[in-house]
Amino acid sequence: MWRSLQNYLRHAASRSPRGFHPLLAVHYLTYACRFRCPYCCDGHGVRYSDLRSPTLRAAEALELYARIRRRCDFLVITGGEPLDHPEVDEILTALPRLRFDGVVLTTRGEALDGHLDALEAVPSLVVSLDTVDPVKGDAWLGTPGTHARILRNLQLAASRRRRGSIVVSTVATPENLPDVAEVHRFAKELGLRHSVSPQLVGVHPHPALFERAEYRALMDGLVREKRAGGAVEGTVAYLEYLRDLKPFGCRPSTVLAVSPAGDVFYPCLELGNVAGNLLAEPDLDRIRAAGKERFGPEPRCGPRCQSPCALGFALLFARPWIVLDEGWRALLAALRSSRRAERRA
Repeated sequence: MWRSLQNYLRHAASRSPRGFHPLLAVHYLTYACRFRCPYCCDGHGVRYSDLRSPTLRAAEALELYARIRRRCDFLVITGGEPLDHPEVDEILTALPRLRFDGVVLTTRGEALDGHLDALEAVPSLVVSLDTVDPVKGDAWLGTPGTHARILRNLQLAASRRRRGSIVVSTVATPENLPDVAEVHRFAKELGLRHSVSPQLVGVHPHPALFERAEYRALMDGLVREKRAGGAVEGTVAYLEYLRDLKPFGCRPSTVLAVSPAGDVFYPCLELGNVAGNLLAEPDLDRIRAAGKERFGPEPRCGPRCQSPCALGFALLFARPWIVLDEGWRALLAALRSSRRAERRA
């Protein structure tokens, strides 16, 4: 955590620090994915499954994470579908040796039941779920019978997981707004936290969401539940920004985005500029300097990228006191949960 504090202070002192000092690193373990979610996009209108990149073997991936760990306390492993990596279990079970303060793995959940033991090494598991309707779910995923399997796997993981958290993550689109409330109820029934974010078309919120009263009503409900101590991901300020789809001052270099092969994006994945490869060049400062020399200083983007990483970290600098507010709400939620457990006993 001390490294995170040091990195935060560097970014507080300068919007564009000299070197890479990330608050979070995101590694796309593989771009491969068998599903065809309609909102899947790398920021340039391309599905992740259509991107081409070599993937690392387990030993190489762990060396990459060791180099990330020298500068960063928190790691997200994502994709594509990271559970489709042929050596994912070997990678996950070795992660505790690197002593990250936090590790998150994101997944569609279709293969959860085959990796539950390895996933015990991951403190935070994020499972994407956009509807509880199997017909709609299969239509979106493109594979019949898959959605029911995902629901079963979520229930299995919730009942079997011995430690760590599970978050259900939903993308709100113009087509599934009524479904999001059903997903929220499903997550609550399983005792899981729920995260909602708007569909992005490229890097901008879907234009239809600005016009949909249902979207605003949905987000208003999440804000009210969060204020009451509910298990909703994100701070109150974050949820209000998502509700209003307001512009914000992005801090792109707070997140270190790394391709499956170890390429480092400068200043962010969405712009798509590769500054260097962390396995070929272990010094992140040199990689960042090369990125600046080739692509210029970080741009000041307009209203775009209303995503958890971009917006969440931007608000952390614009309103640093939200950390205390979030801690207080988490404490209240823990106390309520403890009292409910005592009553059930």
